Amino acid sequence: MINEKIIEIRQKNKLSQAEFGSVLGVTQNAIGRIERGQQDVDLKMLRELAEHFDVNLQWLIMDEVVQDGISDREKELEIENRVLREMLQLPLVLKKKA
Repeated sequence: MINEKIIEIRQKNKLSQAEFGSVLGVTQNAIGRIERGQQDVDLKMLRELAEHFDVNLQWLIMDEVVQDGISDREKELEIENRVLREMLQLPLVLKKKA
C-alpha cells in the first residue's frame, strides 16, 4: 500500500514526519494521517515524492513489487523466455526404439 511505501521512504532517508512533510509541503499531521492510511495522497505529491527521493512512481502506486521499472511478473516472464531460448538452442536428441 502507498502509506507503507511512504513510511519506508521516510525511514530510509532518516527523516521525521515533520522533516518529510516539509520536503513535500505538507504538515507533520498530514504525513501522520497518510502513514496511517487516513488520508489519500494526490498525484502531485506522489510525483514530488518520486522525483525528490528518486523512487519509481509506478512502484509507489502499484501493489506488485516493481524495481528498475520491471515488475516481478515481467521478471518471471523474462526468465521463462531466456530458458526457452536456451532450450531451443540445444541439439535435438532422439531415442532409438528398442
